[in-house]
Order: sequence, then C-alpha cells, then structure tokens
Amino acid sequence: MTTPAHSAVIVVGLQPGFAPGIVRTAAEFAHRFHASLLCVTVDASLLSLGKRADGSEMIEPLDPDTADSTPRGLSDDETDAVRTIAGENRVPVDFLLRAGMPARALAAVAEDHDAGLIVVGTDSGRQRIGEFFNGSVAARLAHQQHRPVVVVPSNPVGLDDPLPWDAS
Repeated sequence: MTTPAHSAVIVVGLQPGFAPGIVRTAAEFAHRFHASLLCVTVDASLLSLGKRADGSEMIEPLDPDTADSTPRGLSDDETDAVRTIAGENRVPVDFLLRAGMPARALAAVAEDHDAGLIVVGTDSGRQRIGEFFNGSVAARLAHQQHRPVVVVPSNPVGLDDPLPWDAS
C-alpha cells in the first residue's frame, strides 16, 4: 500500500497568541484527509490595495501616523509550535502572511490554493474588540464564500455561563 500524497490543502487562520487547540484540530483533519496545512496570519492593521504589475502586494497602514507597512505574523516560537503539532500528526505545513480584512484574506488564500476547508478559532481577549467592530471572521467566512468552515473554541464557557459578548 502506498502513502497518499498530500495534494489537498486546509487553510488555517492564526493570529499571534493563538490557542494551540486550533492547530491540533486542523492537523487532525489534515491527517485524516491526507491534506497539508497552510497557516495564514492576517495583519488587520494594514490594508491590502491590490497587486502591482510585478505581482507584489501594495500594502498601506490603516493608521496614517504609522510608517510601517510590513505585516506582522507569528513569532518564531509560535511557528515552531505549529511545526511541532503538524509533525506529530505527520502533515506538511506552510505559512503565509497577508494584510487586510481577515475573512477576505483567508477566503482569497483558500480560493488560490483550492482548499477543501478553512479552520479558524473563536476570538478571545483583545481580539474581541476587533470582532465587535468588524464582525466575526467565522461568520463572514460561513456566509461570504463557499468552502466549509470549522470553528474551534479557543476558550469555551459552560452552557450556563454568559457568552463572552454578554459578560460584563
């Protein structure tokens, strides 16, 4: 029996400080479906203005007082943690860094790579503020593109506890 090639792709949306359970869940799916992981970090503090003629991306900061237009991604330790989890599940992993609206960027990457699935986590901590103003990345993906979306709870509450947006 031959080992199947990893031709299928699962896109995983990761932000700095991500919960490891997101990667574990995505890696388990990738192992079961003989897929590779494509981990995408989107810097929402920057705006993607499209592509130049040479194929490079035009990126500008949303804050006019900020001069840095370099997208910020995962730390080396976080990248190593992802590689470790992927290795434990025997799945290949690659990383991409994008700028702009997270749902739009993840959907575009999934389309470009013909991904079979998109995996994201629920927002926690300060990322909730962005979700309040911009809407849930998972909800946008579920309603604005055609690929299945798996939402992994980052910090679940009990059924009788208030939801994060209801807690005061």
